Amino acid sequence: MKKLTLILVCALLATTVRAQDEDKRLFNHLAAGLSLGTDGIGLDVAMPATKYLGIRAGISFLPHVKYSDYVDIDSDSESIIADEVKVEGKLNKIDGKLLVDFYPTEKSNFHITAGAFIGGSKMIKAYNTTPFLAREDWGVAGIRLGDYRVTSDDEGNVHADLRVNAFKPYLGIGFGRSVPRNKRVGVMCDLGVQFWGKPGLWTTTKNDWGEREYHKLEKSDMTFDDNDDANKAFDILSKVIVYPVLSIRLCGRIF
Repeated sequence: MKKLTLILVCALLATTVRAQDEDKRLFNHLAAGLSLGTDGIGLDVAMPATKYLGIRAGISFLPHVKYSDYVDIDSDSESIIADEVKVEGKLNKIDGKLLVDFYPTEKSNFHITAGAFIGGSKMIKAYNTTPFLAREDWGVAGIRLGDYRVTSDDEGNVHADLRVNAFKPYLGIGFGRSVPRNKRVGVMCDLGVQFWGKPGLWTTTKNDWGEREYHKLEKSDMTFDDNDDANKAFDILSKVIVYPVLSIRLCGRIF
């Protein structure tokens, strides 16, 4: 009987030690998450690196929403065929993301997050939807967007991109675990900022070989109509250096 009891105790101790070793292994769990916030719709996978660190990797994107408005034409020519032109703007934001969550204690839900969003630099594309210049003004006249003068190309159309840095560092805080600890489903809430860098407006023209080339525009000293929504939007966005991120994430542990 004593021998049997000793064997059972040894087996129990071995099982406990093995379970503890299993819990200490790196990347021993995996979760999938779906998030919604100011950075858009997000999809990711997450795993614990240690008891105090979690790693998330995925993508986030904003739907390609289109918005149109009328803006003033930038021309002194008497041959223009309109006083203003309809310009369409299209949102173009999609990023990959890699985030590391730090938990101060083993059971803490509060976390500090650092990482980066990496993707395209073109945030908004703007272009005219109807002809607005006489042929002699192609490549000479254009439109006004905020504090910028956008000259037309050799076909009489304007193309402009609002760009930020392709690499956007992220820093934030939040509550919730990237991988649920004691249940299959969990919720996270994050509040932080993306560091965009200084936005700029770029336009495209054709070179002598018929290829399109992009170049950055410099702000002009002109004023624009404060009642023009498109101009106000470009003026505000051109001054945004950090972008606030507030998101809610629903996640489920796979194993």
